[in-house]
Amino acid sequence: MGAVVVIAGIDVGGVKKGFHVSVLDSDIGFVDLHNFHSTEGISDYLRGFDSLKLIAIDCPPRAQINGPRTRLAERQINQAGFKVQWTRRLPLEPDEWMLNGEKLWKSLEKFSPQVQLIETFPTIVSRELGDCELVLPLKLLRGGQVERAGYKDFIDSCLCAWAGMRYQNGEARGFGQDGDEVDELGIIWC
Repeated sequence: MGAVVVIAGIDVGGVKKGFHVSVLDSDIGFVDLHNFHSTEGISDYLRGFDSLKLIAIDCPPRAQINGPRTRLAERQINQAGFKVQWTRRLPLEPDEWMLNGEKLWKSLEKFSPQVQLIETFPTIVSRELGDCELVLPLKLLRGGQVERAGYKDFIDSCLCAWAGMRYQNGEARGFGQDGDEVDELGIIWC
């Protein structure tokens, strides 16, 4: 058995929904679910997991793009038959949840050079669930931080964490590269 690796998955919402975080321990599975309404506290919370190696986020690292075209990764995902919430180009105003996500990326980029950040897309990851050996203990969904209204968002955060595990194992599919062209915000891993 290899070294224990901890991966966090984060589903990003607007100000009202906030951030739904799942923590996946490679040795024992999902160990925690937590909801935050701002980026404050997420870094401190995640620092409590000594073996944290990767954070998989369901949101682009920037809320807007500069180029004349849509993101390559989003075009490829759309061409694969999935509905995309497009990252807006300047001067269009970005969605609130994407602004929230950009704040999250900025706060986590200072986290640690040993912790990698990747973007993911849980809708695609959910298509691969037949191959997933992970189990989400229902006791993690008990009251307190976890409310029924947020179950879907916690499931998405778990899918993000699983995408992170697939990425760590070299099993994830990347969107956002076509020959020499690479998406301006990076690859979306699924």
